[in-house]
Amino acid sequence: MSDELAIAQPRRHLYLICQLSGWLLLYALISIAAWMRPIFTEVELLYALVLVGSSAIGSHLIRLGYKKRFRRRNIWQQALYLAISSLLVAAIAAVLLVVTAFALAHFGVTNPIPQAQRGFVARVVFSGNFFNMLMALLFWSALYFSITKVRQLRQTSELLKSSQLDALKNQLNPHFLFNAINNIRALILEDPARAREMLARLSDMLRYSLSKDDQAKVTLSAELAIVNEYIALCSIQFEERLYFSLNAEQRCQQALVPKLLLQLCVENAIKHGISKDIDGGSINVTVHQINNMLNISIINDGSLDTDANHQGVGLQNIRQRLALLYPDERQAGLTISSEHHKVKTQIRLPLEF
Repeated sequence: MSDELAIAQPRRHLYLICQLSGWLLLYALISIAAWMRPIFTEVELLYALVLVGSSAIGSHLIRLGYKKRFRRRNIWQQALYLAISSLLVAAIAAVLLVVTAFALAHFGVTNPIPQAQRGFVARVVFSGNFFNMLMALLFWSALYFSITKVRQLRQTSELLKSSQLDALKNQLNPHFLFNAINNIRALILEDPARAREMLARLSDMLRYSLSKDDQAKVTLSAELAIVNEYIALCSIQFEERLYFSLNAEQRCQQALVPKLLLQLCVENAIKHGISKDIDGGSINVTVHQINNMLNISIINDGSLDTDANHQGVGLQNIRQRLALLYPDERQAGLTISSEHHKVKTQIRLPLEF
């Protein structure tokens, strides 16, 4: 938390500096343009201050609303929110300017406005300044939106790489590697053919996990192939105590899923479920399509240990990766439950090819 605050503080200061600088620059430009006109009165500086100041405050409120309610929405919803908010703030700023002009005229600070011309003056003052502020706010919104998206893309890239490294540490931990190598070594004398097969499977797992491509998603068939490799290696140690079944619809085989997602969930099931029972247990993986969603279910024997699940293979890590890959929280999710000595991990992903 302290690290996040340390990062957030400079960003907040930079935002305030840029926000103040930008709107002060606009105020200066409007003031200079007014000053260069043949007829200039000092009250025009007040008008500019009301117009620019209210727009600046409005832009800050737009940002707060965006961060609170629209940051995780679809891009078109974010763009629509910024456009409508800019329109509303520009209208409010123009109305405030009209009210200020009529108030100053009413109290004698400026020349009085004849009754017959009030409607015309209000329309002229509102329309011209409304469109000027609307352009300024739309430019601000586009700039803010662009900066936000660039920052999110950079953070997503960095966090995805970091989470992939974390997943690799959890997935190919030394304990698993030592067990696999020792088990394969024991097989060399007993069953050389099977030992060669297991060595090839271990090689495939290492190649898959250590591949340097930046693909955050792979096909379901590729992910399931690695899950089968992992189960085969574990079966050397567990032998008949590990029963694995897989039921995946054929139409889902080419769907895209986050890399190592199923692998981590299956290892979590073995580490915190099967391995804790002297009689072992079973793991059942089911994949099917419901409408435009891919539903993955991993059911294993065992009981739910919340602390172990979070500190072991890291379900929190999986949730963070899902949040990065699917910013809209309604698109993807992971739930885990326990009933009748069975633990069920349910993953919901948008169907992508």
